[in-house]
Amino acid sequence: MAGLDDIRSQIAGLNERERKMLTILGVVFAAIVVILPLYLISASISDIETENAAIDDVLQEIQEARVDLDRRDAEREAAMARYASPAPPLGSFVENEANQQELRLREVTDQPEQVFGEFRRREVRASMPNVELRPVIKMVTSIENSRYPVAVSRLQIENYRRGGSYNVELGVITFDRAQPAAEEGDDERHDEPRGRAGPPSPP
Repeated sequence: MAGLDDIRSQIAGLNERERKMLTILGVVFAAIVVILPLYLISASISDIETENAAIDDVLQEIQEARVDLDRRDAEREAAMARYASPAPPLGSFVENEANQQELRLREVTDQPEQVFGEFRRREVRASMPNVELRPVIKMVTSIENSRYPVAVSRLQIENYRRGGSYNVELGVITFDRAQPAAEEGDDERHDEPRGRAGPPSPP
């Protein structure tokens, strides 16, 4: 109580100007005590909202990436399923497609095979003289929509004579899974006769 009385006596000894200054300081201190915690709480809430928004953005990106990965997996599985059914000999395949459109092939030439990693590339080229374009377009569409992994690699059209007759050169490619060399070697060894080579021993 003595300390409180000393403070009161000191305040009572202040002049008017000093009392006003003391009042202003008291108001400022009270405002700091009340407003500062509110400001800190508001800033914390704002930081939490910002972090939540950033987390939502990251989750959205993860979801979009997951959808994209699922789509790529589906496309890869569809491609692998298509390659699971290798195309027949391309010469016979193209001839069959031409016959369905009542087209006549003049020359069918197999191109040299090429190996790219796990796949073997086959190609055939065929020429069709003096034909109309409509059945050729139908033939090309049928080849592109085939269940086999084939594609049209070349389509050259030259006007044969005035009218609707054209000379057409068509190229078709396919990719097959190449057999590993080790497996081929194993197959060859399995085909070899077992036992010691040479004539039989004399009796």
